[in-house]
Amino acid sequence: MSRRLALCVLVVLLVLLWWLRNPPPAEVGQEDADGPVAEHLPGVLVVDFVDGTTEAQIRAVAARTGIPLAYSSAVSADEALTAAEVDDVAAALALLSGEPGIEVAEPAVTMAALGYPDDPRWDEQWNLRLVGAPAGWRVGAGRGVTVAVIDTGVSPVSDLAGVNLRAGMSFVPGVSTAADDHGHGTHVAGTIAQATNNGLGVAGLAQGVTLLPYKVLAANGSGRDDRIAAAVDQAVDDGADVINLSLGGGHSEVLHLAVQKAAAAGVVVVAAAGNSGQEGVSCPGHATGVLGVGSVGPDSTLAPYSSWGEGLDLVGPGGDLSQTGGGVLQQTVDGPDGAQFAAWQGTSMASPHVAGAAAVLLGAGAGGPERVKGLLLGTTTDLGEPGWDAHFGHGLLDLGAAVRRVQIMGFGLAFAIAGLLGGAAASLGRAGAGARGLTAMTAALVAGGLFFLPLLPLPPSLAMSLASRGLLCWPGALLGWEWNHFPLWASALLPVLAVVVLGPTRLWPLAVGLALGLAVALLQAAALGLIEPWWLGRLGPAWLVVNGVLALIAGLAAAGMQRARAQGRL
Repeated sequence: MSRRLALCVLVVLLVLLWWLRNPPPAEVGQEDADGPVAEHLPGVLVVDFVDGTTEAQIRAVAARTGIPLAYSSAVSADEALTAAEVDDVAAALALLSGEPGIEVAEPAVTMAALGYPDDPRWDEQWNLRLVGAPAGWRVGAGRGVTVAVIDTGVSPVSDLAGVNLRAGMSFVPGVSTAADDHGHGTHVAGTIAQATNNGLGVAGLAQGVTLLPYKVLAANGSGRDDRIAAAVDQAVDDGADVINLSLGGGHSEVLHLAVQKAAAAGVVVVAAAGNSGQEGVSCPGHATGVLGVGSVGPDSTLAPYSSWGEGLDLVGPGGDLSQTGGGVLQQTVDGPDGAQFAAWQGTSMASPHVAGAAAVLLGAGAGGPERVKGLLLGTTTDLGEPGWDAHFGHGLLDLGAAVRRVQIMGFGLAFAIAGLLGGAAASLGRAGAGARGLTAMTAALVAGGLFFLPLLPLPPSLAMSLASRGLLCWPGALLGWEWNHFPLWASALLPVLAVVVLGPTRLWPLAVGLALGLAVALLQAAALGLIEPWWLGRLGPAWLVVNGVLALIAGLAAAGMQRARAQGRL
């Protein structure tokens, strides 16, 4: 294959991966070329005079125009910055247009601190801080993952604006849509994916997900097991990656079977433990393969209403209204203008924390459903007896700890191994110090990215999500987590093309680094079960190993050819 043809194939592959994303981006409104449209304070004018303008000169302008300019020297001794409250800002600007010595005259602009999140009631959300939500935001907030909310329905309240909310389906007779006529389902959906950093209300755990609502409970909050089971089946058929069931009752064999089938199909199923305050986890929370979730209050003690016993896997923040500010605050339907921010309690409120955390880990490239469940249970904060116990299960959900394990033990380990391998291969190629460093750094970044970024208190962004993971997991950040499993991407195709195109050039260190970095990533994915290539079934691990070895051979071969060139044998 010629280098030109190889380069064309590489470009086509990358373009194909980009345009096959699902879902496509929604249209957004235009912004000014200089940034978002400013929000002006009504009736306030700011005038900045040339530095050194005296207070007497400013008073003279005020007298001529009739504008009550108030001089301020707070910025510096000679900074002539003034402001005025006027009835008509446009008219005042017109009066000032002919005055000399003015650098800027404009309406006052509202500014705000750029902390993340800027949701004004974030300080009341002890529950999200308790589980380490910010760490999840920095690794993508579940982007590309679909979470089914099987409940009273979900309505698009104002603080869900911008969240991808699908139409869903109703299983309640006589109700045609999945809109919420109770409030419970919308509150639950808010914990999972309330719009975050939008300057409104509260935040959510995984605002990047797609919400898929199924209405199975009527306006009175109750429903039948067969309809819930049918919704579980439908959610699997509709491509849900995570199912949240903030509901329960006595044992139902039909529902028990439905959730077990969903778990066997590769869906992470999460369910509330129940609110009896007694031993006995409700159905379907007690089912094998389902994560049964109990509840704690702000002080991490077991909530008095939380059910416990066999089938309880872990606990999450469900609230305790007996404590001041102890409820879980989210927006839901009802109240003034059809919506309200309400603080509720219940294992129903604890369950969506776990569902949202599962979505975050799936989207972050942590691996498939079984690995994600293992991470959730293996990183909990142990609150009771060592190990599993009947009241707390494995312990309190800690998304922050799970993200740290993914980044350090996953991407961080790959970064270190690939960097060492790249440096050794460059030495084989008789490279100078610069080329050795470039090869090692390329291999390390390709395998693990800047894995430490999500561990720093930085504002989340798509750029951070991409930079903090290995190249093999980039499709998950751009197109949806399932694209990590695209066989042609999880293969030696890209490394071989890179070696063919760049290997004979001065850019050979990049080719070697890319090949070795992806080799490490592929072999690690096979060893840990991080990737399950589409269509290959049980042959998936073998596919990853074979392609990892091929990528390794390609990288070492390119280094060997460089050695031969350095010795004059090529």
